[in-house]
Amino acid sequence: MWVIWMVGTADVVIMSSKGQVVVPRAVREAVDADAGTEFIVYGSGDTIVFKKIIVPNFSPKELEQLVVQSEKKLKDAGFVTEDSLHDLVKDAVGKTRHR
Repeated sequence: MWVIWMVGTADVVIMSSKGQVVVPRAVREAVDADAGTEFIVYGSGDTIVFKKIIVPNFSPKELEQLVVQSEKKLKDAGFVTEDSLHDLVKDAVGKTRHR
């Protein structure tokens, strides 16, 4: 027995011969989607899911802060950063030349 708890809006639609589906107005309004809204479409078995793509709107300063924070987390986790990669390449070239 399946129990599905849905919070939101649902409707029945029919796919056209071209594979097109009209998303009902109530659903579009519920997810704030209009012409040009992009979705990721996932399909498995008898299920198709549309997930609205929300692109964050960062200022250049916020984006720079995000990059700095991400690089620090990657470095702390032991991942190679661009700067450390340059250092590794220099070391490898130096060792190769000194053989």
